[in-house]
Amino acid sequence: MAMLLACLLPCAAMAQDYPRKAMRLIVRAPPGGTDDLIARLISPAIGKAVGQQVIVDYRPGAGGLLAWEYIAKQPPDGYTMLLAASGLAAIKSLRANVTLDPFRDIGWVSQVTSFMLVLLVHPSLPTRSINDLIALARKRPGALSYGSSGVGATPHLAVEYFKAMAKVQIDHIPYKGAGPMYLDLFSGRIEMGAAVLGAALPHIGSGKVRPLGVSGAKRSTQLPEIPTIAEGGLPGYAFDPFYAIVVASGTPPEIMARLAEGIARGMSPPEFRAQFLKMVASEVAVNAPAQMLEMARKEADLIDTIVRTAGIKPE
Repeated sequence: MAMLLACLLPCAAMAQDYPRKAMRLIVRAPPGGTDDLIARLISPAIGKAVGQQVIVDYRPGAGGLLAWEYIAKQPPDGYTMLLAASGLAAIKSLRANVTLDPFRDIGWVSQVTSFMLVLLVHPSLPTRSINDLIALARKRPGALSYGSSGVGATPHLAVEYFKAMAKVQIDHIPYKGAGPMYLDLFSGRIEMGAAVLGAALPHIGSGKVRPLGVSGAKRSTQLPEIPTIAEGGLPGYAFDPFYAIVVASGTPPEIMARLAEGIARGMSPPEFRAQFLKMVASEVAVNAPAQMLEMARKEADLIDTIVRTAGIKPE
């Protein structure tokens, strides 16, 4: 018992003093994208809440794998964090020959937000609802095609999940990013596309594309007139990818709990939540480490099911 107490006391003392120095927030993508935007919004908010500077550190490469492997090798002290998308939880399903284990090597601290995807069609397609789209796809199996930002990206997974539930055949055309996909969708070279809602809003507003439904379990506050895919004709469909804060595995639970509390405090003010919604087009959503771990495991199971059902081969 004395030895156990001797081991526990330093952790408790360290947690009481945490954080005592500046912290880093690792970003898996270069400046200019959604990850960068979220990181620049939350880092000062978290820093203010915990009383230390949070420095944004960009480590792009290999589709996020370099950043994921980097965080797993950091000291388990809570001073180096990573802004992770839900794909990290399912890395075993999406990437071939990866030794990183998202539950052995990563500590899941708190959710930051969930982001919706939107199913888009070219305005010339004779569909005004999800029901219309399902009927058309069943009438013309294999005649329709959709674009995504790449194999294994969340828009790709969202549509493959849709196809499996609706029992329809729609060909997938992967692009190297959302930009090229939009160009072909605008021109009518492809009939459909899927994209992150926030990035799609300007194109929806311009009338270049028509939204049929959002992927979330509830409607978007940004486009409340657009039904969810479940409401539109596919009951039970819900796909809400997330962003989360993670640390190296082995970080003491007390430190993870204090960090999660700091994240919640920093992101809870109404003015911050309003700014976040306006800039990211998704709502703040935080939780505790136990709930975040459970969410990550469920997301990994869902994505694994989608990958196996669709026959997606890990890259």
